[in-house]
Amino acid sequence: MQHLQAILSKFLDLIPERRTYGSEYCQELDRHMRIIQIPGSLIGCVALLGFAFDTDAKLHPEFPELFYYRIGFSLLCLAYIFLILINHSKNIHSRMEGLVWGYVVYGYILFTAAYYTGRIADDAPYVSGYQMVVIVLSFLPLPRKTIFIYYPISILIFLVSVYIYKPNLDTPAAAYSMQNLTLSYLLGVFSGLIIERYRFHSFLNHLTVIKKNEEVTKTAEEIQILKTQQDGDYFLTSLLFEPLIGKETDGNAVTIETVLNQYKKFHFRGKEYQLGGDYLSVYNLILQGKRYKAFINGDAMGKSIQGAGGAIVLGAVYNSIIIRSKMDPESSNRSPERWLHDSYLDLQKIFETFDGAMLVSAVIGLLEESTGTLYFINLEHPWVILYRDGKAKFIEEDVYYYKLGVMEVPTNRFISIYQMKQGDKIFCGSDGKDDLVISESGKFRDINENQNLILDAIEESNGNISSLTKVLQSKGKYSDDLSIISLEYNLKSNSRAGKNWEEAKQWIKEKQFSKALDVLLSYHSALDISVQELKYISRLYEKEGVLLKAMEYASLALENFPSDSSWMFHTSVLYKRLYSIYKSPSFLEESQELSERVRLRQPNNIRNLIHLADVCRLLGDKDRAQYLVQQLKQTNPEHKKIQELIALL
Repeated sequence: MQHLQAILSKFLDLIPERRTYGSEYCQELDRHMRIIQIPGSLIGCVALLGFAFDTDAKLHPEFPELFYYRIGFSLLCLAYIFLILINHSKNIHSRMEGLVWGYVVYGYILFTAAYYTGRIADDAPYVSGYQMVVIVLSFLPLPRKTIFIYYPISILIFLVSVYIYKPNLDTPAAAYSMQNLTLSYLLGVFSGLIIERYRFHSFLNHLTVIKKNEEVTKTAEEIQILKTQQDGDYFLTSLLFEPLIGKETDGNAVTIETVLNQYKKFHFRGKEYQLGGDYLSVYNLILQGKRYKAFINGDAMGKSIQGAGGAIVLGAVYNSIIIRSKMDPESSNRSPERWLHDSYLDLQKIFETFDGAMLVSAVIGLLEESTGTLYFINLEHPWVILYRDGKAKFIEEDVYYYKLGVMEVPTNRFISIYQMKQGDKIFCGSDGKDDLVISESGKFRDINENQNLILDAIEESNGNISSLTKVLQSKGKYSDDLSIISLEYNLKSNSRAGKNWEEAKQWIKEKQFSKALDVLLSYHSALDISVQELKYISRLYEKEGVLLKAMEYASLALENFPSDSSWMFHTSVLYKRLYSIYKSPSFLEESQELSERVRLRQPNNIRNLIHLADVCRLLGDKDRAQYLVQQLKQTNPEHKKIQELIALL
């Protein structure tokens, strides 16, 4: 019994969805029936008129009622046409249309045909016509219950009519017709169930698609709402970011160009904005009475909002350092080396608080306007590039600092120094200029690994930053934020020896130092004396024992050429010698200042460390002196001077 129920359930397609979506399915059938009701009614108006006015009277004059059945069907269809047109003109959605139209119109023709065909069942052509009417039901978009209701009723009417009128069914033709009629009913049932099953599952599939589309639309709307909210957050973040970008380009000494192209683009209120982790700024700064361009180029780790958060923190802290340096006399009285070192420590302390969750690579630098001396620290950022005489090259060979935010701070920190000439350009840029997508193939991308590609691009663009971006785009597609700072030095340095240099050299060779000194001092102004000549004047005064004059010209040479670390050390020693003569603490303080600057440049310079430790001892700063001695003992414990220092301390 259960097996039979399973077979019937499968054959009749008794699935839960029929009950769940029964109402919606009937609405869908009603919609289909409304589509065919106008053409169906038009066909019905004329389909049986030929039988009514001609064929029936000739074949069955004894059955005049056939005329009324035929005309009744035409009138019914005509009445429906008028009803439908009136409803449509009044924009009325009548329940008499659709499925009701199908029930009424088809019911009329099936039941009347069953009656009159049963009366003349011995007429094979009329029976074949009735077979067509029976089969039509399987193609109409009516619920399948119609098959199980209309077919039994029509069979009953047919049999009652046969019983009443007793047509002669004993002939072979009549028997043949009855067999065909039986097959018509069977085919009608089976084909009707099959077609209805296909129709219902098509409806289910369509309903599933609609529901999926509704879900997708709803999800898309939710995503759009979230995206709008996200874009609003991006917009507010960009508002915080923009004021932190500084670009002070006044003066003729340095020409500054910048590019900032964040990878993330978004639209808010009809305008396009950008957001990313790259940051750059250039400010004017005065330290110890000298003008500098203070610049920074940073790249915060992370994409979009995360990177922008790091860039905002970097910009906010850097701007506070700049403001403090401009407003606080003590801060502005630091050497460029000390300023860079302290700025690095301030930034590092802030990013350490994020416990490694926010890392930033950067180049922080100072460019002295009067001499073209470049001071910078590279914090795991792409190397600084020099463009000189049409050629581009890196001015670094290695990276000695970690990114901002890395908990381990290097002990041997030092400031990089580079002397620029007139027409030189330096480029600081994030790795967006290097990480170009050379080619794409499906999910795979070929990222540039040639670190010299940027050098070729700078040379190809003749050092022009606007052309550089176009050249880079011609070589590949950006895959990251792009930021570049270009600083071109425009002043001519006083490094070439003057007209008296050759004569002075000749007197020096002959050890006629007084005459050499007179020749070098014969210029109309000290501004005409080259750095090289200033150094020789200082040394000549030293030979004659005039240390105050020697210190004066040594300081002047250092003023014009501060990138010479060895001369800075020499000048520091000279100040210490002056202290030994005049016992003025100011000489020791100047000596310490210069020696500390040398230490920031060359932390492993043993001679300078010994000298600095001794100066600190003489100034009474024993803690500082002992700290330096401990460093010396780690590097060169057997050095004779170190032992002497230990004894003095």
